[in-house]
Amino acid sequence: LGVLFPAFGWFPIYGKSEITIEFLLRLFNQPGFLQSSWLTMFTALCSTFVAYWISIFTFIFSQKLLFYSVLRKIIAPLISVPHITVAIGVLFLIQPSGWISRSFSPWATGWQNPPDLNIAPDLYGFSLILGLIVKEIPFLLLVGFAIIRQTDLKEYRKQIMSLGYGPISGWFHVIHPIIAKRMRLSVLIVLCFAISVVDMALILAPSIPAPLAIKIFSLYQSPDVTSQLLAASGALYLLIITLFCCSVWIFFGKGFELSFRIFSYRGFRLCGLTFLRNLFFYVILGFLTLFLVIGLLSLISACIWAFVAVWQYPSFFPQKFGFYGWQVGLTSYIEPFINTLMVGIISSSIATISAIIWLEYSAKFTSKFFEIFIYLPLLLPQTGFLFGLQVFLIRLNLDGIYTTIVWAHYLFVFPYILLTLGPTWRRLDVRYELLGASFRLSKLQRLFLIKIPLMMIPLLTSFAIGFSVSSALYLPTIFAGNGNFLTLTTEAVVLAANGSRQAAGIAALLQMVLPLLIFIFAGIYAGYKTRNFNYFKIFDD
Repeated sequence: LGVLFPAFGWFPIYGKSEITIEFLLRLFNQPGFLQSSWLTMFTALCSTFVAYWISIFTFIFSQKLLFYSVLRKIIAPLISVPHITVAIGVLFLIQPSGWISRSFSPWATGWQNPPDLNIAPDLYGFSLILGLIVKEIPFLLLVGFAIIRQTDLKEYRKQIMSLGYGPISGWFHVIHPIIAKRMRLSVLIVLCFAISVVDMALILAPSIPAPLAIKIFSLYQSPDVTSQLLAASGALYLLIITLFCCSVWIFFGKGFELSFRIFSYRGFRLCGLTFLRNLFFYVILGFLTLFLVIGLLSLISACIWAFVAVWQYPSFFPQKFGFYGWQVGLTSYIEPFINTLMVGIISSSIATISAIIWLEYSAKFTSKFFEIFIYLPLLLPQTGFLFGLQVFLIRLNLDGIYTTIVWAHYLFVFPYILLTLGPTWRRLDVRYELLGASFRLSKLQRLFLIKIPLMMIPLLTSFAIGFSVSSALYLPTIFAGNGNFLTLTTEAVVLAANGSRQAAGIAALLQMVLPLLIFIFAGIYAGYKTRNFNYFKIFDD
């Protein structure tokens, strides 16, 4: 409501009390509005489409090669680091003076100076699509493999082989409908994020025309009342775009499922030649390797720039390393570092406790119904949702305080923790709890003495994921903190947008290190506390 009413001109705080569609029409008629809308839809749908299908075919071929244990080690750093860190690394990698250009210069290109090319950012948003794919694939792989571990694929494979289906056609006839249904929420979350992303778009997306979320954010930053109302109108348009894109995704997903039902009914096995199947396998493996390598190299590139003193083009490695940027600006990173650490720990701790309470004590029907509202912050465009939240906080005089910022982070951390912890918690063998009940332990005692110790690894993993989500939040920090609360993410966006490579590299490195340390500490603690529990071997491959 905090967005809907201002979009129609009703904003009593600023003396606007007349319902009108003037601002909706004014924004629609602004030059570049349609181009921004198309750019938003193109980058979001394209990145989600590529990330989803590469993940799906990775699931298919991973059953053949069993390389999940290798993938898990590769995707761990890409999952833990914030989006803005990946964006900065991709920028350092693919821009005209980036690492890729340096690797082919001057021996192959003849370039002695960076070429005048619109590569990052480019006019069509391909660099933003690349950055989104690099960040989305590890998340979808993590979710998908967790679902696969909960599904008895051996029985399905036996049925597939007995019916004469190949591995690919059998997957789409039998297994994919099950996996796709369970992954749908995660995929829609990825799609909605790509539509409303601001921090990555500020670095990798074009500025003319900019994605619609960037235009809305720039209008929000204006003190003019008219700009605020236009921003609310833009948020409403962005919500419509989000609903449209989600509807398109669900519609084509249902169509894909229906087509394979028809194929199954008519007995079409779609079994191609072994040569073509192997060729397709190597193509998918090549694309997966390409995107993961780009992600890892982008992180390495950001780390190198944090210690560069002199790095002239076209040298592949820096001519001189130094700590000048650290010596000059180290004190300016202390406050953002502490804020990121404290807000992340507090919001993730509260969200983890909330998830335990929700999974343990909520009624089955009630939890399923109200979980839809829990995921709303992830499914709604952040610019619109947070603007309404800011109006609500200003009305209560609660904007800009520490508690409010923790609460704003909690709204986004809690759904991710529930999403990662829920499936594992719900599939815990109920006989453990029945055994505790046979000893006359109360429900609370069974929770603390049985379930929490058994669920220690999933709990710590969910907490670490929640912390990485909190450390990556940009817009919630800006809106809830009135732009006065500094975190590593807000600093990294400013530094990367202003072209200070070493300063941006330092901020990106600190962003990278903090979540990784939380993951490492959680892993060490979990390994120490559960070293004698064979139960946890079910989580290993």
